[in-house]
Amino acid sequence: MACMQQRQLVCFPKSRVHKKWFRYFNDHKDFHNEGSLHLFSLMALYSYACFRSNYRQIGMQRYLEGPGQWICKLSALPRILRVHSKACARELMDYFQDAGFLEYEILNEETEVLRYTISDWKRHCVHLEYNYYSYKGSGFFFFPLPVGRQLVRHSKAQGSVQFSELDAIMDLWLHTILNDETVQGSEYMPVVYYANMKGKPLLSYSYLAKRWGWSKSRVGRFILKIEEAGLISRVSFSSSRGSIISPCRFREMIYGEDCEKLQIQKLGEILGIAKATGQLESDRNILVDVQTGVPSEKAVSPGARTLKIQVFQVPPSSFFARPVPLIFYSSLDWEESELKAGLYRGPPKHRKTKEGI
Repeated sequence: MACMQQRQLVCFPKSRVHKKWFRYFNDHKDFHNEGSLHLFSLMALYSYACFRSNYRQIGMQRYLEGPGQWICKLSALPRILRVHSKACARELMDYFQDAGFLEYEILNEETEVLRYTISDWKRHCVHLEYNYYSYKGSGFFFFPLPVGRQLVRHSKAQGSVQFSELDAIMDLWLHTILNDETVQGSEYMPVVYYANMKGKPLLSYSYLAKRWGWSKSRVGRFILKIEEAGLISRVSFSSSRGSIISPCRFREMIYGEDCEKLQIQKLGEILGIAKATGQLESDRNILVDVQTGVPSEKAVSPGARTLKIQVFQVPPSSFFARPVPLIFYSSLDWEESELKAGLYRGPPKHRKTKEGI
């Protein structure tokens, strides 16, 4: 399935998840899945459910899968759900069934073949006009945000809510926003944004610690871990304002694998000078200033032509890595410095003492 969506808004009731990105966590054990929420495991079941009816062959038996269903052996569930054994997988399926997220049945006790059906599949996915067979390793799948909130409420009713590392990664992805006018910075890159942040996607360790049921020190170690793994990129701000978190490969999920492939050798394309300024006079010099922080508003004089400069931060090589733009603004019509304007008085003059007279 090709994704024709061009943005991800706060008001969207569901989020698209890239299957190639999601399958990485099924096959690699870099992150743990020990928690009380089980968000990742429920999303894994959504990722395998079919969009249309399909016949599935297991051994000598042929089974019919309907929309929102999937048939598999019980021995396949531990890897999919990221649990340790078939007993844990069966227990987790009972947990989801008791909470009303799905229904499942054993079709063959001898071969341990089961079929599960996602609850409210028609309400969440059928009206999206997707009538394709759900390829298990390509394309994308949908996960409804109301289901995630229902999962949190059910976990609170059972006791305290504690996210696993995989649950936290999924939580960041599900709340990633792109090209939403109500969220600052989302027009430049995907940003993690929760509904109560008043348009500013600034996340602090204390906020995430409260949300995930962790300590602030654990949140700090986890953020550094997923950043070094290439899952996210960050733009940090001073004091306790927080950081902007941008999940890698989100733009590939929206626009395709060939989105914004950049070559470091093409300096003009990286700085975005050609597209931002158009044709410039041959005798005009452009000053490019690479800064480690956001420049102050005084850098752009009133009424001057602004020049948008994009500096791309290349993360370490990994499955998730891609160049992430950091946006800076400068001016083509630079203000005269205080020295040229005659406003700079220089260092104070030393008065002569009486002994020097």
